[in-house]
Amino acid sequence: MSTASPTPPSIPKVDGVLTMFYYADLAAAERWYEEVIGFEKILRLDGLALFRVHASSHLALVGDGAGSQQPIVGSNKGAILSIQTSELQQWHQRLFAHQAPGTGHGLHIGCDGLTIEFKVRDPEGYTVEFFEWID
Repeated sequence: MSTASPTPPSIPKVDGVLTMFYYADLAAAERWYEEVIGFEKILRLDGLALFRVHASSHLALVGDGAGSQQPIVGSNKGAILSIQTSELQQWHQRLFAHQAPGTGHGLHIGCDGLTIEFKVRDPEGYTVEFFEWID
């Protein structure tokens, strides 16, 4: 009998990523991601707004009563939308101009010294983090 572990199959291809956040006030969240963040809305259905974050990465905003989950009350949502960018300062300036909560703290070192970052909060308290890896 062989004691060698079988080789696991290769990881299948991933064609995209869709993150879902749930809201009591979908309209306010939708406006914020469109106007403040500036993401492109690519689909609007009853109870759902879908935004392109990058190429095949998307953010779905789901209204209360739609979808399989419900909005979480409070500031700890258990999820962060983390956006890697080489234009960190430009993102900070844009969100500071829109007075997004969190931009007043400026940029700081994060991830045990591996990133420069800042975080903002959306209308219902989800954290959106913008970061750049330090070379």
